[in-house]
Amino acid sequence: MKRNGVPLWVLALLLSSAAMAVQADTPDDLQGAAAVALQKLDQLAIKESSRAKGAASTARGLGVQLNSVALQGGPLNDQLKNRKGELEEKIGALDDQIEKLKEQVGKLDAILAKISQLLPHFANAPENDQGIEASQHILASIVQDRVRASRLADAIKRKSSDDVSSVLRGAFEGARVQVGAMPEGAGATVNFRIGSLVHCLSTDKRCRGAVSSLGKAESRDGSEVIMQELQSLLAAANRESALCNKAVEDVLSRLDTAQRGSAPIDANRAADLQRLMGRLSKLPSIESQVSRDVGAAMDRIIARS
Repeated sequence: MKRNGVPLWVLALLLSSAAMAVQADTPDDLQGAAAVALQKLDQLAIKESSRAKGAASTARGLGVQLNSVALQGGPLNDQLKNRKGELEEKIGALDDQIEKLKEQVGKLDAILAKISQLLPHFANAPENDQGIEASQHILASIVQDRVRASRLADAIKRKSSDDVSSVLRGAFEGARVQVGAMPEGAGATVNFRIGSLVHCLSTDKRCRGAVSSLGKAESRDGSEVIMQELQSLLAAANRESALCNKAVEDVLSRLDTAQRGSAPIDANRAADLQRLMGRLSKLPSIESQVSRDVGAAMDRIIARS
């Protein structure tokens, strides 16, 4: 039987050959797309490493500053403690300055507590987001292993998200892979997310007009947000610590000229002052410990980067 002068068996043979050619080319095309994606990823890894080191160095510097400010405040606090009796005698004339000092100490206490709570989460966050490392292993495995590329092409053809995820996860133990769209088309196209990185591979340039694309979504563990918050808290701690030192200087300066206040010095006011003195005496050691913790955490980040 003929159709338009061409025997049907010839037409069938041609169609079958074309289908086999497309199927044979798809794994190779996926390998090529993965190679392009891997090159883009390597460039991103260099940028991310530089950014992480820069941010960690900034945070470490802020921690060093905090320790320096704490050391400056130590002698001032000792002077205040040595003059406690005189301060109690003249507390009536120094109420405003003491209230301001209490306010600064309270702010600094709160900031240091937040930093201490944040550090463990921050120290672990960069290890938990395996986006770059896992992606490098997975893409390299597709480039180097045609069998894996063929399995991936077949899973995409069948629109099986589970199988696509299984093929990708198999290249990196513990990788978190989330498979997205696999649009219909002449070739094989798949979108997937690993950690905070969003990938697209395509055999017919359907990734924003290219065979691959790479995007960066918000990290699941929020490491960047944590880093920004940590830097902000450290800057605030330095600022409040400096203001606290200034407040102590003001109290000491006014203590020399203050006259005894008209209000009686009762037990509650004396106890309140005693508590303030106790908090002041602990602040330098707390700030120094926070500074050491920050330095150690940042050193680990820099080493990993």
